[in-house]
Amino acid sequence: MGVATVRFDVANLSQWGRLIKSWSTHLDYVHLDGSPEPPRDYVVNTSWGGPAPAPATVPDHDSHDFPKPWCLPAGSAVVLPRPDGGTATLPFAVAMTAQDFQQRVANAGVTITAMPPQYTNVVIVQGDVGTMVMRLPPKDTLQSSEDDLLNGEPYPLRAFYAALYGGPAYPPTDRPGIMELHADRIGEYTLNNCA
Repeated sequence: MGVATVRFDVANLSQWGRLIKSWSTHLDYVHLDGSPEPPRDYVVNTSWGGPAPAPATVPDHDSHDFPKPWCLPAGSAVVLPRPDGGTATLPFAVAMTAQDFQQRVANAGVTITAMPPQYTNVVIVQGDVGTMVMRLPPKDTLQSSEDDLLNGEPYPLRAFYAALYGGPAYPPTDRPGIMELHADRIGEYTLNNCA
């Protein structure tokens, strides 16, 4: 029997989600577990006409304007090499070592349960209102995931899906069904992260 491919994973998905929201907005969702959310006193989509969503804006910096220990380092354009020898520039990007990334995640109270050992660097990219960023999985990661599923590894669905839909999901067990589910999930992930 083979060994399943190691994929990045966290133990506390909700806290990870709050960290991602914090990185995206520069507001402190990290420390709001059980507190009113979102941590802002203004409405972005005013078409609803409702009240402000929370009593106060909670920035990701302390009272002395120092970033909290889980904040991303200052970002700028990141220039990466292309296979053809040229370069590609990623706007609104932050690059750091995998070790620095892991420390910032730990500082936010997120427990990393799996970090693929081949990762030495992490690049975090954010689009803006005029730039759609589409993240594609690495070819080897995608194909090793297919191999794992076709060789009997269980399809990983997060526990909140069972709570949300009133019971466990029953992924297909036949090859065409497994590959269709894999394609659906890859497509959903990509759409959810760029739309």
